[in-house]
This record gives sequence, C-alpha cells and structure tokens, in this order.
Amino acid sequence: MISAIKRLILLVCILIILAFIYSDGLLYYVSKWHEKTGEVKKAVSGYRELLKKYPNSKWKEKARRSIQNLRGRSKIKEEK
Repeated sequence: MISAIKRLILLVCILIILAFIYSDGLLYYVSKWHEKTGEVKKAVSGYRELLKKYPNSKWKEKARRSIQNLRGRSKIKEEK
C-alpha cells in the first residue's frame, strides 16, 4: 500500500515537472481541446497567450494558423 502511494506521488511530481518544461505545448493542446469542444473564445485566448508568453515556441506557427482558421470560420458563420 505504501509503495503504491509513493509511486503515485512520484508520478504526480514527474507530471508537474513535465508540465513546466513543456508548458508551451501544453498550452497549445489545451487550446486545441477548447477549439474541438466549441469553446472558440477560450481557444483563441489560449493561442494568443502562447504567442505572447512563448514567442520562440515551436508551436507558434500552428497557433497562428489555428487563430486564422477560427477567424475564417466565424466570418463564414456571420455571412450565413
């Protein structure tokens, strides 16, 4: 029982460390999740935060494209 708790604590610590190391990627995927669930404002906000906080991120171009795609979709909806 105790060893299982120790493993769980170790796993949580590792996940927290990875979240800090890969926080730009984490922010991108959370924003992508918001996009897929229809929460467009939250998605765009997350992508913009990524671009602001991590200007050299490897995810920046994907975030920019996602923002453009979401803007394009909202314009199409407004026209209909």
